[in-house]
Parts: sequence; structure tokens; C-alpha cells
Amino acid sequence: MPLAGLAKGCIVKWVEWSPVLVVQTGQHALLKRYSLRLIALSLVFFVPLAGLGLKSAEWPIYLQLLPLFISLFLFGMPHGGADHLLLWGILRQDSWYRRIATLVFYTLTALAYLVFWDLQPSAAAIFFLGLTIFHWGQGDRYISVQVHQATYLCRSKALTALHVLSRGSIPILLPGYLGNDTYRSVIEALVSSSGQASHQADWVSSYPLFFLLIPMGLTALSLLAASIYVSKKEIRPLCMDIIESVALFGWFLFIPALWAIGCYFALWHSLRHALRILSTDSLGSQFLDSKQYLRLNIRWLQLTGLMTFVALIGMWIIFALPFSIRGIELDWLVKALIGISVLTLPHTVVVCCMDKIQLRV
Repeated sequence: MPLAGLAKGCIVKWVEWSPVLVVQTGQHALLKRYSLRLIALSLVFFVPLAGLGLKSAEWPIYLQLLPLFISLFLFGMPHGGADHLLLWGILRQDSWYRRIATLVFYTLTALAYLVFWDLQPSAAAIFFLGLTIFHWGQGDRYISVQVHQATYLCRSKALTALHVLSRGSIPILLPGYLGNDTYRSVIEALVSSSGQASHQADWVSSYPLFFLLIPMGLTALSLLAASIYVSKKEIRPLCMDIIESVALFGWFLFIPALWAIGCYFALWHSLRHALRILSTDSLGSQFLDSKQYLRLNIRWLQLTGLMTFVALIGMWIIFALPFSIRGIELDWLVKALIGISVLTLPHTVVVCCMDKIQLRV
């Protein structure tokens, strides 16, 4: 289904069906060059968004949730849209039978978690928090190693665990400190979503300091341990790690929870995973290297567009999720979070497989 040739030997298609080969990247020179650019891009996005977000608690909820709504279409939902191509590349299987089998496995994993939400919503909600802590920390660990060259995270399993838990707990736990009421409302709505009796998440309000001390302690311990363990050549990556950790801590401590998480999901976690996908893809890495950003965007749509569309249609059918700004309320948020959680589980499995190859863990 060719549209046009945008480059010599390159035909742009509507949908990519060829596996994206996942190989051990080592000291990837291309990604290393993007270290300072990634920090600069984060500043460009998050500084003005912080100015807006500080006032967002006073806004109607549909405005507070606007970043999360946009993330369904831009980076957030699409960042898992190439999972099937990556999984095929990991397995190195060209057989259509095996490709279909992996799609079935991916779908059944997601549906199993959906059933779990219906049967045990309290346990499913706690599992979602833990899963997201791990997955978001896992994503930051890859960027620290491959982009910022924090090789000390490859040498020490203890430092890796601390880094993952620290980076994951900041966005998931810290909003529950100053935004405790909002945090509790979302947890209660999630657990009550299956039509069971109204759930009272008393533990959220009973221990507000838990949401501050856990990420603070993990972050301090992670950075302190890393500063003791690093070599002289790794001081620059450690400084990058400190800058990002402190910036994220300040963001989630002071920016209202709904705005903070929505912006982070789209413009930090998902955008950085997009960089990982495109640098893994042979054609995407060429466009990155040559700074052909228009073609890079087209390649992104080619890799992720179809599965993102399928996921959105599935959420609309299963959750009756409205895709209009007027429908963005707390009920919308609960449905969206459950839909995202259902897709996060198999997506995390795929990323773990990528880590095994690319980071040799």
C-alpha cells in the first residue's frame, strides 16, 4: 500500500508489518548525542506547563484532565502501538502463525487483567500502582543507561533496583501527599468502578506522609549510593540523574496531581519510549541520525497508528469511553485508567524482553 517515496529506497506505507529487530545496542552513539537535547526538550515542555499547572486545581476537571485526554492520541496510547512489531523482532519469527500467536497472547494477557478488575477491583488497583511504579521506573532506567550513559546501573543490580523504584515512585506516590484528597477520590472511584459497594480508601488519608517519605527516601538512597559507586567517567551521567530526579520530585510535589500525571505520561514517559522505539527501528534511526523529523513523524505513525486506533476503538466499545472534551469527568478518568492499565500489563512484558536484550539484564 505505498503512498509515495520520500527517500531513496524508502517507500512510506500506511501500516508497517515487518518486525522491528531488537538488538543489543551497547554504547549507542546516536542516543548519546540526544542526552542534552532530551533535557532541553523536557524544559521546553515542562516549564510553561508548570506555570499553567500550578493553577489547575482551581479549574473544572475536564481542563485538569486535558493532558491525559490528549495523551490517548499523542504519544501516551501510541507509545505501546508498536509492541507487536517489537515482539516479533525479539522472537525473530517471520511465520504468520507465530505472529498471530503472539498477538493472541498479548490480547489474552490484557483481557485477563480486565477480568481481574471485575473480580477483585481492590487488588487490581493496588497491582496497577505497583505495575506502573515498576514500568515507569523501568523506562527511565533505559534512558539513563542508553541516552545519558549511566553505565553504573548496568554494573549493579542494587543500584538498578533503587533507580527503578525511585523514578517509578515519584510520579505514582508523591502526588498523594499534597494532593491527598484527589488521590483518594481516584482510588475509591477505581475500586468502585465494577458496580460493587462504594469503597472507602481510608489508608490514603490515614498515612499522607507515606506518599512523601517513600519516594523521598528511595530517591535520596538511590542518588547517594550511585555517588559512592560511580567512577570519574560517570560523574556527568550521575549529574544528569540528579537533575532529572530533583526536577521530577519538584514537579510531582507542587503541581496538582491530575495535571502533573497527564503531562508526565504523554511528554516524559511516552515520549522517551518513542525515542527508544525509533532508535531501535532501522529506518527510524536513520531519520533520527539525519534529523529528518517530518519523515520521522510519518514513520512513527506507520509503526503505531493501526494498533493505537484498534486500542481506542476497543476502549470505546468495552468502557463506553467518550472521546469528547465534554465527557471528561471523574467517571471518564476511571474508565481511561482501567483501559490504560489493561494495556500496560502486556506492554510491560514486551519492554522487559527488550531490556533483556538491549541492557543485558
